Amino acid sequence: MAEISDLNSATALLGWDQQTYMPPGGVIARGNQIGTLSSLAHSKFVSQDVGVLLEDLKPYAESLDPDSDDFCLIEVTSRDYDKQKKVPSDFVAEFSRVTVVAHSAWEEARKNDDFSHFQPHLEKIVEMRRQYADFFAPYEHVYDPLLDDFEPGMKTAEVQEIFSELRPKQVELIKAIGEKPEVDDSFLHQSFEDQKQWDFGEQAITKYGYDWDRGRQDKATHPFTTNFGVGDVRITTRVDPNFLNTALFGTLHEAGHAIYEQGVSPDLERTPLGGGASLAIHESQSRMYENLLGRAYDFWVYFYPKLQEIFSTQLGNVDLDTFYKGINKVAPSLIRVEADEATYNLHIMLRLELEIALMEGKLMVADLPAAWNERMDDYLGVVPSNDAEGVLQDVHWSSGVLGYFPTYSLGNLVSNQLWEKINLDIPSLSSQIQGGDFSELLAWLHENVHRHGSKFKPQELVTRIVGSRIAPEPYLKYLNEKFGSIYQL
Repeated sequence: MAEISDLNSATALLGWDQQTYMPPGGVIARGNQIGTLSSLAHSKFVSQDVGVLLEDLKPYAESLDPDSDDFCLIEVTSRDYDKQKKVPSDFVAEFSRVTVVAHSAWEEARKNDDFSHFQPHLEKIVEMRRQYADFFAPYEHVYDPLLDDFEPGMKTAEVQEIFSELRPKQVELIKAIGEKPEVDDSFLHQSFEDQKQWDFGEQAITKYGYDWDRGRQDKATHPFTTNFGVGDVRITTRVDPNFLNTALFGTLHEAGHAIYEQGVSPDLERTPLGGGASLAIHESQSRMYENLLGRAYDFWVYFYPKLQEIFSTQLGNVDLDTFYKGINKVAPSLIRVEADEATYNLHIMLRLELEIALMEGKLMVADLPAAWNERMDDYLGVVPSNDAEGVLQDVHWSSGVLGYFPTYSLGNLVSNQLWEKINLDIPSLSSQIQGGDFSELLAWLHENVHRHGSKFKPQELVTRIVGSRIAPEPYLKYLNEKFGSIYQL
């Protein structure tokens, strides 16, 4: 497992370089390199040797504490083995090559607002995703195998049920807010020097507990976090010189992912347990650091005077209350990563519906831009003026990542379930945050979430911590209380 982990880390390093520093001319060679390493790691993992070892370990596993590292290692490795051995290694290699080239095509298509340039690459990806799902037939739904890659054990029907409960209540909240006077956020749309934005973001995540001895930050077209072990967890962000939120909340979000990975127990390194429990648990951490902290009043009691000092011309005459309301303004918008908390999940629901339609063959890739715009109008009442701010805005499809988007919304739910428990366990948390002290919060997260890596399935981990499975009630309560106060509902 350690050797396979090393191969996967080398692959991830090549992927990080591709999105940060690789010259455009390297894309074909990089696709071959990543394809070769991915195929090697997959072949090594699904070999008969590993199957025999796992079979030999079954009697030993039965004698172990189910919470022990060894038991969980055998169980998780067996589950992954049973799944991955259904996928041919040559398919893994080909898919890696296809997605590396597709990512480069997406970057160019987005820059030039030219969906037709990306379309044939996405058509190939969708075709291969259907092939991938067929490796696991029979299934309840063709989307299930994709979702399971990111959220082990979760079914499409479960996600749809949660979303059907969320949608009407969030639409009701947005409608109520729409009847109130609009919040002024014009002060966020000014000229903000790139380097000063960058430096402030780094100051904030240093306070959060991001360890720079085990990490770094670089620029990327679409922010992401990657890791090559607990000693090397890197983040990226992007900077808009005319809008403060982009780099600020992008940096806070990615730091949440990274702090999670930096907190995984070193005992789990170079094993299948050495990463996050699932993407929903991962997103619970990033959304927590971005929203429950970064968009909270308590956070800015400490940080706003520092931000005002850096941008005295732009923010010197903007008081804290006005700034807080501005960064939490609710308004239907085009860009998911910059969406407010009240409308964010609608962006996710839109993408989920499109992905399911693509997988079911009910929507052709060529018709995707029109379907995107139609749903944006239906869900949010706004329509992109071009594909760059519409169907081309997200990086995920270019990387072959279908099945991922629901985890963002699930992460929102989990973050609020955890937050309720954290505030019960740390009664002075609010005053600690106002003083810029995140140490007790970090220690709680490390003890209850981070150190376990992927020892436990997501539903099991959430139940262990808060006593119930993933549920929408705490999230809806949080939204109604927060925006009820801001908009005097």
